Amino acid sequence: MKLFNNVFWGILPFAAAMFFQTCHSVRSIRPVSAELVHYHGRNIPCINGKYCPPIAYSPPFSISRNPYSEDGRINYDNFAKADIDLVEMHIELRNAWNPDGTLNIPMVRHELISTLQGILAINPAACFQVRLDIHAPLWWLKKYPEEQTGYARGAVDFNAPNDIVRAPNASLASERWKREATQILKQFLDYLDTTDVGKRVYSFMAGGGCGSEWHYFGYRQEPDTGEAMTRNFRRWLSEKYGTDRALQDAWNHPGATIAAATVPDLDERRYHTGVFRDPQKERRIIDYFHCHQETVEEAILHFTRQLRENWPRKVLVGLFNGYLFFDNDFNANGHLYFDRLLDSPYIDFFAGPYNYSRQARDPGGTSQPRSLVESVNLHGKLFMTEQDRILHRLTQSRDHETVLKNDDGSIATLRTNFAQLASRAAGYWFEEFSSFPGFPPFWGHLPLEEVAGNFNSPAIMAEIKCQQTFYSEMIHRDYESVADVAFFYDFNTYYYMAECDNPQTREIEHASNNGMISDAFRSGATFDTYLFSDMQRIDYSKYRAVVFGTTYCMSNADMDFIDRVIKKDGRTVIFTYAPAYTDGYRLDMDRTSKITGMKLRSIQMDTPPMVTVNGREYGLSSRSLSTDGSAGSVPVTPLFAIDDTQVEVLGYYKDTQISAIARKKHADYTVVYAALPLRDPDLIRLLFREAGAHIYNNDNDVIIAGGGIVCLATKEGESGKRIVRLRNGKEVETVMKPGSTVILDDRTGNILFD
Repeated sequence: MKLFNNVFWGILPFAAAMFFQTCHSVRSIRPVSAELVHYHGRNIPCINGKYCPPIAYSPPFSISRNPYSEDGRINYDNFAKADIDLVEMHIELRNAWNPDGTLNIPMVRHELISTLQGILAINPAACFQVRLDIHAPLWWLKKYPEEQTGYARGAVDFNAPNDIVRAPNASLASERWKREATQILKQFLDYLDTTDVGKRVYSFMAGGGCGSEWHYFGYRQEPDTGEAMTRNFRRWLSEKYGTDRALQDAWNHPGATIAAATVPDLDERRYHTGVFRDPQKERRIIDYFHCHQETVEEAILHFTRQLRENWPRKVLVGLFNGYLFFDNDFNANGHLYFDRLLDSPYIDFFAGPYNYSRQARDPGGTSQPRSLVESVNLHGKLFMTEQDRILHRLTQSRDHETVLKNDDGSIATLRTNFAQLASRAAGYWFEEFSSFPGFPPFWGHLPLEEVAGNFNSPAIMAEIKCQQTFYSEMIHRDYESVADVAFFYDFNTYYYMAECDNPQTREIEHASNNGMISDAFRSGATFDTYLFSDMQRIDYSKYRAVVFGTTYCMSNADMDFIDRVIKKDGRTVIFTYAPAYTDGYRLDMDRTSKITGMKLRSIQMDTPPMVTVNGREYGLSSRSLSTDGSAGSVPVTPLFAIDDTQVEVLGYYKDTQISAIARKKHADYTVVYAALPLRDPDLIRLLFREAGAHIYNNDNDVIIAGGGIVCLATKEGESGKRIVRLRNGKEVETVMKPGSTVILDDRTGNILFD
């Protein structure tokens, strides 16, 4: 009987798909037209005139992608019953790229079309997002070796297991690859539109580079030293400098010529004088990384434009980009032109998994998005988080995630993830795993009757349906961020940070981008995150505190704007580590003293720096991806001390009387300077409270608020009575279990979803 059931359920979806295809001609299916609209303060999809909550299901890399299997049938049916009709599927165009330049249509039918037909048979209301990888096939790479990505760490390895290492790939600077891939893409779009399921496509994800996330191929291998990039670099230098003389002056190299310029090798990239690159000595390397990042940007703009202009109906177009939190290798990875992509008319949404640190993913974690979501919203785009947490239903996990144990733990994690979505007017998709081959062992899939997928639990699916129902209602209500604190981070800063094999820079970045933000989530306040390049586009009237994170490169105009516009109205302005230390032309501690308004001096320490605040200590640790605030691994240069008698000292370097954190009050504003990125939720809470920010909770729990909700999450091992003070003055008492999450209505305090 079991064998009969398996065979029956295996055949039934296929038969249903064939019946569906027979009974529904292409003409009988209403074509999908989609656009991103600004609606009640949110940027959301509008599909065939209907405003849709941006929540989707994404199984393209799991064994559950197959709708003709029992696994697939169960999961697609689960999400259809949860009223989630947006489904993502993936295709590698290189698999359908014939050597004669034509599209292999049978391969497209096999890899994509039949799968979408099976899904539509299970859920006739389904609309599809197609994720396209625009990589070059292996035969092409062997035919055109001069078009390959080159790596400073070594030769291309044709046996490489993935694109993080030195795998063969087309250089993103290759014009031949771009031209020929475009022809395949156009053929694919033309064919897709002739199919029944093509009429149901509402969105495309343009995938490129490492992991389809537009990280440069092999970014940890220091690309791209290949012939195509070398040609591109020389073109870029010609456009920037025009003459060899101008190049020689900029590089401080009398013999340099544009025609003979090469990409910096590994030894040059490793050279550094501490955390920063000196623009007067290392302009050649800084120039290359600008060219490198611009190359990624140009490829993205090219292919997103092709998707927009070669599809016959309105369609959403998006991609992975804008990663800041939990990232390093910024110089090589390819996201530093995010601010320019935000203004592209070809892009509707950006996406990324949420922060991979333990502070984000462990029970009671922050579920922090990878990007600066408020800047995405500010530019009229949508941010989509990939909800890729492996839940307790599967045996597999990642080494930077605690294994969840039961429905309660999984639901708590999903609730915190949802709180980030709702509070920031964002969206997300549920990423299916069920033996995702990228996380061995592939054979770790539990028996079908017990699992069938990452979310296949009645309790989990009930939670997901509650989220969908709630957000479907909330998108029709006015949205406005309730944050009264703003954080700024700057992608441009990273050109001047010496990342290659440099633990000093890595630890500063982790402490600022992950540790400080994680502790801010536990301060009891709520905050927005912005690109520094958006600083002059923001209304500051609601912000009681403004924090400058990794903003170590500032122009004189930037500094003037901060002095005139932000340092006023009783606001607290917080600077960390080395604000304005460079203007892009030189390194200058006096600029840091000027922007902070405090007298600083340079110091040297032979041990990793640590700060003591009220008996508590923190440093720059990034061990185990946790950024736990303990001592880092190396001393740091430069390092500053506060040498100003007009300040209130808040913290000292450990075991010294050298001031490391201080506050200086002025008539109309207050400045705080921290010589290391700020840590310690209690200290951050004190600064925010005294600035006038609303504090929801004093217990170092994660607080996420906005979009009609207040979320409270406790770590494992922490529990008990909690008091949450709403903005209307109402105090709500709740008893928290260890590692649990509750979501409250922000007006009544009633618990939602339970």
